[in-house]
Amino acid sequence: MDLGVRDNLYVILGGSRGMGYAAAQALAADGARLALFSRTSSQVQHAAEALRADFGVDAQGYAADAAAQDGSFEGLLSQVIAERGTPRGLLVTSGVSYDVGTLLENTDAQWEAAFQDVLMCHVRAARAVLPHMMEAGRGQIVTTAAYSARAPKSFLFGYSDQKAAVVNFTKNVAKTYGRHGIRANSVCPGAFETQVVADSIDEIMQHDGVSREEAAAELMENVYSMPIALRRPGKAHEAGELMAFLLSERAAYLNGAIINIDGGTDF
Repeated sequence: MDLGVRDNLYVILGGSRGMGYAAAQALAADGARLALFSRTSSQVQHAAEALRADFGVDAQGYAADAAAQDGSFEGLLSQVIAERGTPRGLLVTSGVSYDVGTLLENTDAQWEAAFQDVLMCHVRAARAVLPHMMEAGRGQIVTTAAYSARAPKSFLFGYSDQKAAVVNFTKNVAKTYGRHGIRANSVCPGAFETQVVADSIDEIMQHDGVSREEAAAELMENVYSMPIALRRPGKAHEAGELMAFLLSERAAYLNGAIINIDGGTDF
């Protein structure tokens, strides 16, 4: 399917790996221009270089921390827009780090860190691109919430609460700025195969002498207490392709949607 993204610029926070990079690949395959942001310069430069080599597109990497309160991220993003033009779409996949803890365990500092890393990354990025998109009369914003936004976990207080805030933030953007041609939708991933999850599956395979499929089901159902109908964690490209679709012209009437991608859980 042609996503209708050719030659348009898309900004991706968290674009150097995982779901963000998978979304970048899907967009690049259809000729999009890309501005990838990550906290790690070497990683994001490598990601941009790989996209240029694989797809022949204009992809650039930028090192910045949208959780920082010093304005450095907003300044860099404004510079990118001045040099490369108004983004057609913004994807925020940052906000994956968190301190595990209950209400009685988490400190004020941990709550503040979750607030900055999860919610304010979305706020700062959207606030920076919205005026330009409104002037252009169109634009797409895709946020990343989480399974835990609707199925809270007792050990993820700060993280899950801020992901729920991302859901409400997205709906508010959709309702407030839709009249200006802006669409905002949120993706709620369940369990995905990060390196930590992959390593845990390998450990179960070796310890129990079972297949990878059986080890994945054991991890999800008995270790993580997440019964998933498909009995496995998701792959990065499965979320990335959904995100790319939401950013594309093929999702032109989707606005304010909160979309689960969880393999079938208890939403």
